[in-house]
Amino acid sequence: MSLRGAPRRRLVVDFDHPEAPTRASDRRCDFLVVADDFRDSSWIAPIECKKGALDASQVIQQLRAGAAVAEDIVPRGSEFAFRPIAAAGSVPKAQRIQLRKPGNLIACRGKREAVRLIKCGDELVKGLTRS
Repeated sequence: MSLRGAPRRRLVVDFDHPEAPTRASDRRCDFLVVADDFRDSSWIAPIECKKGALDASQVIQQLRAGAAVAEDIVPRGSEFAFRPIAAAGSVPKAQRIQLRKPGNLIACRGKREAVRLIKCGDELVKGLTRS
């Protein structure tokens, strides 16, 4: 995934870093992006990147873990748009359907969103702006 065109004012948390703010859960997404002043909004985006085929149940757990960390580190009272993003090489139709089910939405401070799918190598901005 490329950061070209992404908001300039941003914090990117790499959850593979040994000092990353993770919870006790063994699941975690790859990144958390917190961006300010992008198209008149602030953004929280947990991101999971998959090199091969995507497994919806695994990605949902990982993105939920990232959203939980966002709830811990983003100040209360902050207004933001929330976009959980999965970047994958391929997503079988059954997995895309699974990601869209109401019970599989990702939540963060009362906002519930379906996972936005982008291709590996796409710009982050595509996941933030695509509906």
